[in-house]
Amino acid sequence: MNQGLSQNIWINVIGFQVTWWLSIMYGNSAIVPVVFLLALHLVFHKAAVEEIAVITACACIGFTVDIMLTMQGVFIFENNPAHVPCWLFLLWLCFSATLRQSLRFFSHHLALASIAGAIAGSLTYLAAARLGAVSFGFSTFSTFSLLALVWAILFPLLLLISTNIRKMYAY
Repeated sequence: MNQGLSQNIWINVIGFQVTWWLSIMYGNSAIVPVVFLLALHLVFHKAAVEEIAVITACACIGFTVDIMLTMQGVFIFENNPAHVPCWLFLLWLCFSATLRQSLRFFSHHLALASIAGAIAGSLTYLAAARLGAVSFGFSTFSTFSLLALVWAILFPLLLLISTNIRKMYAY
């Protein structure tokens, strides 16, 4: 019987951190272990079908935002301004798997989510840049400022979607 093991806050946090580091450090070479960890999350989730809907919807939105930022020259992957790597989409899937688990606190505190998104979301990209996973087409300050604005809106939006997905699919 499925006990919802992947919904445990610590397992979810650790799982995401592992997938983040694998993706940032190894890029597309980490696809197999990242997909495996994401599959484990779904296998050990009490509401896997609903979780798939949340993960898919939120990851598509987040990845689309990153594609738009890449197309505008904010992000540069592998010295190719037009390239958006596969690992980034997988990382969005994995991040989306935290919204109803380890990040659910923020779903009831959207103003705080906006602030946390602005700071933590931006810092995550800065860390990825320092580790060589992405380069910026603009100054670090300009990129950080733009990402802070984007994430101040994006993180609460994703939380709203993740908490209301059942209502959205009821129609």
